[in-house]
Amino acid sequence: MGKTMILELKNTNKLPMKTFRWLGVNELNIRQEIPDIKPVKFSDFTGESLDQLVVTKDNTYSIQKIPQTGMGESAEEFIRNNQNRKLTLTCPKGKRLSEPVYINNLLDKERAALAEEMFVVAEEGSEITLVLTYEGKEAEPLFHGGLLYLIAGKNALINLIQIQLLPDSGVHLSNIGAECKEGGKVRITQCELGAGYLASGIQADLKGDDSEFQVDTIYFGDKNRSLDFNYVVNHYGRNSKSEMNINGALLDSSKKIFRGTIDFKRGAAGAEGAEGEYTLLFDKTIKNVSVPLILCGEENVSGKHAANSGKIDEDKLFYMMSRGLSETEAKKLMLEAWFHPAIKNIPTEELKEKVSNYVKERMSHVSSLQ
Repeated sequence: MGKTMILELKNTNKLPMKTFRWLGVNELNIRQEIPDIKPVKFSDFTGESLDQLVVTKDNTYSIQKIPQTGMGESAEEFIRNNQNRKLTLTCPKGKRLSEPVYINNLLDKERAALAEEMFVVAEEGSEITLVLTYEGKEAEPLFHGGLLYLIAGKNALINLIQIQLLPDSGVHLSNIGAECKEGGKVRITQCELGAGYLASGIQADLKGDDSEFQVDTIYFGDKNRSLDFNYVVNHYGRNSKSEMNINGALLDSSKKIFRGTIDFKRGAAGAEGAEGEYTLLFDKTIKNVSVPLILCGEENVSGKHAANSGKIDEDKLFYMMSRGLSETEAKKLMLEAWFHPAIKNIPTEELKEKVSNYVKERMSHVSSLQ
C-alpha cells in the first residue's frame, strides 16, 4: 500500500433549508483515508468530434461567474487545491457535435487517485455529449474526486453521461455545478454503481427563460456501502423546466441518503419542476432516507415530487417465475430492468454491455438474491 492522506470535509451536501437536527440529514461530514494524490497522467480523449472542440488545460471561464456546486465549498476547495488534472472543453458557437466525446479513466496501483477540475462550456447554439467513465483495475485503495462545471449558453445543450464502476476499495466524490442561460439545457445521466464510499452533489441554476435541466441517476448499494446524494435545482428563468429521476436498489447493510430540492425563485413564472426517487429494498438491515423538498417564492409554478421505497412486486415476480425463471433469475432480471431508464441514455452498445455486466457481477455476490 502506498502513501495515504486523510480526506476530511465538513458541511458538504447541505440541504438548502435545514430540518430537525436529530434526523441527521442536514449535511454530510466526510472523513476517509484515501491514496496520496500525485501528478500522474490519465487516459486521453477519444471521439470523432474531438477536433471540433477547443481543449485547454487551464480554466478560461471567469472565476467570478463559476456556478455553485451541489456538494458545496469545502469539497470544491479540496479538489481544486489537490487537483492533478484540469481541463476546459469549449464547444464553439453554433457547433453541434454529432458524436460523443469520451474520457476513459482507469485507476490502478500507479494511478490510484484522480482529482479533476473540469469546465464544459457550450457556447450559444452549440451541442456536446460528453461521456466520462471511471473504473478501477486493482483492489488497492482508489480515489476519484470530480469537480465539474457545466455552462450551457443560449439555446445550447450539454449532455453529460458519467459511468462510475470503481471497485469496493474506491472512494468517489462527484461535485457538479450547472448553469443554463436562455433556452440552454443540461442533461445528466449518472450510473453510480461502484465505490465503497460515494458522495454526489449537483446544483443547477436555471438562469434563463425556457432553460431546462434533467438528471437520470441509478445507484446500487450492497455490503456496507455508503451513498449520499444532494441535488438542488434553482429556477430563476420564466418557463424553465427541471426533472429528476432517481432509481436505486439497496441490499445487505448498505445505507443511502437522497436529498432532492427544487427551488422556485421569485420571477420564475410558468416554471415546472418534478422529482421522483424510487428504491428497491431487499434487506431489513439497510438504511434508506429520502428528503424531497420543494421551495416556492413564486405563485405561478408547478412542482411535483414522489418518493417510493418497497420490495419487488410479488405479482410480477410470480409471473416471471411462471415463465420458467428461478426466483433468483427473476429478481436479477427485474433489477436490471429497474436501471433501464438511465442505461438507455448511454450512447454505445459496448458501454451499455459493460454497465450491465458490472451489475450482474455485483449481484452474483449478493446473498439476499440467492
